[in-house]
Amino acid sequence: MAEHTQLIDAINIRTAVRAYDNEPIDDDTARQLEMTLQPINLLADLDIQLVRDQPKVFAEANASGHLTNAANYLAIVGPKDDDEAKERAGFYAERVVLAATLRGLGTLWVAGSWDRAEAAKHCRVTGAQELYLAVVVGHPKDHLAYQSKSYDELCEIQRAHRPSKSYEQFTALMSDEAREAAPAWFKAGVEAAMKAPSAMNRQPVTFTYNAADDTAAAHIDPAAGDEHWALNDLGIAKLHFQIGAGQGQWAWGDGGLFIHK
Repeated sequence: MAEHTQLIDAINIRTAVRAYDNEPIDDDTARQLEMTLQPINLLADLDIQLVRDQPKVFAEANASGHLTNAANYLAIVGPKDDDEAKERAGFYAERVVLAATLRGLGTLWVAGSWDRAEAAKHCRVTGAQELYLAVVVGHPKDHLAYQSKSYDELCEIQRAHRPSKSYEQFTALMSDEAREAAPAWFKAGVEAAMKAPSAMNRQPVTFTYNAADDTAAAHIDPAAGDEHWALNDLGIAKLHFQIGAGQGQWAWGDGGLFIHK
């Protein structure tokens, strides 16, 4: 339960950070992140890697002002042409993102604000693998002031950070009556998913509850126009939902079921 509470805290304060302090990630913090990565990669059958001090990967975005001082990233590497692996990548890489958040680091999922070819030079990608996406990671701008803020202040920053789709939009396939009758764990799961990042910030996932067997399902919303990254975003949203709902487990895939335990 302690870990669950911590992950809920991370969800409640995580924001997309675009501006970073020009300060490297120290070796101790890097070791802590690597210790998080090792078991997650084994569990997920992925090869997520922390790459430090490579500002060339974000040179164009830094020069344009879209990003500031971005230099470190999580390289999300997995099997080629494997849809389930892309979903697992979103689920498990977001777990690393939440761990980084709890250590006071800022993060940003990037789909287009990086040089993929340059990034591939600094991480391991075998012939049977591909580099899916990256997550910028580093100390947020003015990070000492950031770290001095209370949990409630950080929650308020998250709440006001960007607009999110509404609960009704996230449950668009349900009737008003079904939404009202859904159990508290389902509502808490959706509320956590509403705070999930997505690669193009389109939040292309919806959820439904089936009272007949007490399960939830997650669906890719084709109207969101994010087909290229939708599986990754589905994995991210599923993780947030699972943390919010508490005990339970997802089946992979579009339409996969969540069994609440």
